[in-house]
Amino acid sequence: MKPGTQIILIGGLLVAFAALSTARREARPYNAGGSRGACCPFLAAPDARPMSSATNATTTDAPTQQIIAYYFHGTARCETCLEIEKQAKAVIERQFATEVEAKRLVFKPANYEQPENAHFLRDYKLPCPSLVLVGQKDGKDEKCTLLSDTWQLVHDPVKFNSYIETEVNKYLRSEHGGANSNSNSVPSPAPNHR
Repeated sequence: MKPGTQIILIGGLLVAFAALSTARREARPYNAGGSRGACCPFLAAPDARPMSSATNATTTDAPTQQIIAYYFHGTARCETCLEIEKQAKAVIERQFATEVEAKRLVFKPANYEQPENAHFLRDYKLPCPSLVLVGQKDGKDEKCTLLSDTWQLVHDPVKFNSYIETEVNKYLRSEHGGANSNSNSVPSPAPNHR
């Protein structure tokens, strides 16, 4: 093969590679300079508060009002993703033992890459592995809040724990008719755009 042909061939391959890389990056925006792990290159808007139109069944012995702290993750997980799940579960079980015992507060990890959990990506508009608080009444979502600061706070356990406690307390207060939380009500179902 002539040197000129080799250069053209290599140049063409590089252009094709760049085009594919750009297409993948646009489909999943990269968080340059963020503190995300390898399993989460995305960055949610700081005030992102996804809402769900889905209803999720709860166990029959669960109370009529329940708060579910979901930790959504994929199959491939980095150390940061695993640490967020571990710390979130620990703070919920330690600080809210009474509510956990009464099943008013439940911690549920869920792999959104499993077919039975894939709907959560759409339901809660998940940008990446995420901790989401969901207030349910009679098994139906009433409000939900994406705790978008977990990735930034995970390496500062005091701030991380305080953040989780504050957000869970907002839900507990609103469950009893107390202070109104900043979470969103669940909207009417949106049309499926597939």
